[in-house]
Amino acid sequence: MSKLNKDSVLGTFVIIVTFCLVCSVLVSSAVVALDPFKAAAVANDRQVNILKVSGFEVKGSVAKTFKEHIESHLIDVETGSLADDVVPASQIEGYNFASLAKKPDSSVKIPKDRDVAGILSRAKYMPVYFAKDENGKVARVILPFYGQALWSTVYGYVALSPVDANTILGVTFYSHGETPGLGGEIDNPRWQALWVDKKLTNENGEYKFHIVKNAADKNHEIDALSGATLTSVGVDKTAAFWLGDAYKPFLEKLSKGEIIVNE
Repeated sequence: MSKLNKDSVLGTFVIIVTFCLVCSVLVSSAVVALDPFKAAAVANDRQVNILKVSGFEVKGSVAKTFKEHIESHLIDVETGSLADDVVPASQIEGYNFASLAKKPDSSVKIPKDRDVAGILSRAKYMPVYFAKDENGKVARVILPFYGQALWSTVYGYVALSPVDANTILGVTFYSHGETPGLGGEIDNPRWQALWVDKKLTNENGEYKFHIVKNAADKNHEIDALSGATLTSVGVDKTAAFWLGDAYKPFLEKLSKGEIIVNE
């Protein structure tokens, strides 16, 4: 058998193919090896953001504080009832609602006249988080919400009072692609603080929370971001869809004391 001439066209081709195969194997192995670290980083980021609106300061590790104060559940969005039996308990906290919203068997198409958040469809089930104090009493109910703003899909968490299921106690946004200094100011703690103590509905149960220019209703309105009208409109519509529509059955049950979690 003749020896392969490395300087020939065939020799060069063999060397290139071999090199590519070796690199592919190395890259694939690295991806597999790093998967657990990626999953851990995603879980940590989720827990950090949920704790931001929980009212509890991180003491020790994030995971430890989360375990002590946060209880994760699933709800059937259509009925507003708890649906923890849909997936194993270990999967509830990290329930990937955004991904499931794109799959026909795990999502519901949103009618055009109701899709003010511009997301087309939503997951059948959504995670909710109950923030509990040292005595096991629920202090806040934390809900994920997301929708289209100017340049991106904005993802966040809003915390509500468990007493009336109507008073906002905190908000945070953990993923978006809005313009820094303009729409990106949704990350500004001073603007987020404007949400605190605002009511979702009036005494007649009508949804009234809005983000508007020159807010006049001190109970239900906050000022829009300066120079970021379209981002403000997007966030306003996102809040309206989730807090005034999709989560309405759950919030009604919660306000009536029909949602019972382990005390």
